[in-house]
Amino acid sequence: MPTEVKGLVLRVLNYTVVVVGLASGIAQLADFPAGVARIILRAVLISCVLYLAARLWLVYFRAHVKRLRTELEKVTQLLDMHQAGHQRYRDAIERISDRETPLFRETLEVTVTVGTDDDSDLIVEKRQTTPNPRVTHLTMRPIIPSDDERVVRLEEIDFKAELRDGAGSITPLPLRERIGLLRVWLVFDPALTHETRWEVEYHPKGLWRPLRERGWDRLGWDDRLPTANGAPSALTSFVVRFVFPRSDQPPSVKERRGYGELDEPARDERTEEWVIVWRDEKPAGRHYEWDLNQTHPIP
Repeated sequence: MPTEVKGLVLRVLNYTVVVVGLASGIAQLADFPAGVARIILRAVLISCVLYLAARLWLVYFRAHVKRLRTELEKVTQLLDMHQAGHQRYRDAIERISDRETPLFRETLEVTVTVGTDDDSDLIVEKRQTTPNPRVTHLTMRPIIPSDDERVVRLEEIDFKAELRDGAGSITPLPLRERIGLLRVWLVFDPALTHETRWEVEYHPKGLWRPLRERGWDRLGWDDRLPTANGAPSALTSFVVRFVFPRSDQPPSVKERRGYGELDEPARDERTEEWVIVWRDEKPAGRHYEWDLNQTHPIP
């Protein structure tokens, strides 16, 4: 007999002996009639049965919880193993994608739209890729908020990727989703074999909330690391269009290290938004950092 069951039987017997003894002693001292004594005896028996049922349920519940805890530990260990294996696959994909950098050259135009609220912050990246000889996939890092110390996932930013030249599709898959870092794997179907225009669009909600609240913010961008063929960057041209909400005074943009060239702020006649264009015609795998300033935007 299991130890827990033996202990349960002993506790029930002890409980029964104590209750019956107390009941009989009280009945003798009080000299209860026979009918009342029978009622007391029934009550004692019911009490013992209820006590036994409660103890049995407790033993079963403890055993069930123990079994569930053991199963949970096994599932957790299995999940950890799967996650570790999945991460190795992701790391391998990143390494393979980085090695494909010498297989293409491209121009990049990024339109950074500062919205009037969190939901209207928008990024559009237009690329023109020239394969050498073909590109089946590549990775990119979308611009995401980094001030609130939270993980931004791909599905949260409404990420879209599509070809502008020819038929086919681009499948975006998340590679890394960490605080302040989102890396996306883009798979081309069919593979790119000639110069192709394509673009991505996404909404990093709240990206420019600090700019709206305090009037200034910064944006960092890392060009690709030096390529294996000796070229400093896969980019041959890099342009960023900063679009600001309407305001009485023009906004300002400045690259901290003086890279590239800036146009003067210009107002869009149709939308009355401010547009500042920055460009670097000779990218060299640099880290860019722009300071943005705008005061008193018009709602």
